[in-house]
Amino acid sequence: MLTAYRYQMVGRRRDERASLVRGGLFLFILPSRNQMPDRTFPPPWSSEEHSAYFVIRDRNGLGLAYIYYENEPRRRSTAKLLTKDEARRIAANFAKLPELLVGR
Repeated sequence: MLTAYRYQMVGRRRDERASLVRGGLFLFILPSRNQMPDRTFPPPWSSEEHSAYFVIRDRNGLGLAYIYYENEPRRRSTAKLLTKDEARRIAANFAKLPELLVGR
């Protein structure tokens, strides 16, 4: 089953309205929740360290998450970034998620 959403083009410029659909309406057709394609990020996930961040990658090399850190205390407190150790622990736990969810 498909779900349709209708939006009015109130407040749009004339050329934007004309380029979308005549009459000021356009339609999005989206699959319903039970028809959404399965998107998988195949395990195992790995954590890689870079100069200012850790990246979590799936088996295909797709970057799933970037966890930034700062070593210099003054810059870290100003930008409210994590320490390297905090970022490493978060990245390691994030990479373990597929193993933890297998039993569910």
